Amino acid sequence: MQQKKVLLRDFLIINTACGVAFVMMFAVIIMQKAHIIPSMPCGLVALFHMYCPGCGGTRALFSVLQGHFLESLFYNPAVLLGALLIIYYEAAVIVTLVKDNGKIYYCRKPILIYIYLVIVFGYAIVRNVLLFAPGIDLLGDILK
Repeated sequence: MQQKKVLLRDFLIINTACGVAFVMMFAVIIMQKAHIIPSMPCGLVALFHMYCPGCGGTRALFSVLQGHFLESLFYNPAVLLGALLIIYYEAAVIVTLVKDNGKIYYCRKPILIYIYLVIVFGYAIVRNVLLFAPGIDLLGDILK
């Protein structure tokens, strides 16, 4: 019974966070399409002329919303991979709650989150190495 309460609590927390993120995403899309908010540069790009792990996230989000998944991975893999990770955990928690047989249908170890972080930070490092070594600017924001 205690496990079911914990799963239900986690499910509600994740759904609330996803709901807030969806509302914020929808508001940003509407405001950007209506030209209410300007595009703001990344602080790390402005100060140090290098990319942070979050650079390209907005473009990646817009690509996912338009159905261009490979383009989204090119801009920033954090968006699509993060969404897939959330979907995996959400589906597993729902299955665990519905079956109610005492089994847990998701990986309780945080290895998937660690893999996600390695991919996101690794991509940021590769992007910056390409920027500084051969002068390849993948996003086209720094070298113009």
